Amino acid sequence: MMHNVINKSLPATILILEYSFFLSEQGTEESAKIMELAAIEYERSGTLAAVQKAMEDLSQDHGDDEELCKMIIDIILHNRMSKVIKE
Repeated sequence: MMHNVINKSLPATILILEYSFFLSEQGTEESAKIMELAAIEYERSGTLAAVQKAMEDLSQDHGDDEELCKMIIDIILHNRMSKVIKE
């Protein structure tokens, strides 16, 4: 079942990869350090805490697999770090 596959690290992984891509497109960071910088920013920015809280709330109240996927995608989209810099 999908519930067994999806865990709390999935949104973190996606958000860090998305922000790493954003940093690489900006061209302001050394490519070797982009992933490390993205992970540091994920923790420093408060995104980690926000995602953990959302995932805890999600684990207590979710419907079927399709609904669960939609909720996780909403968490990811709501917590994208690249949008912070653009705004």
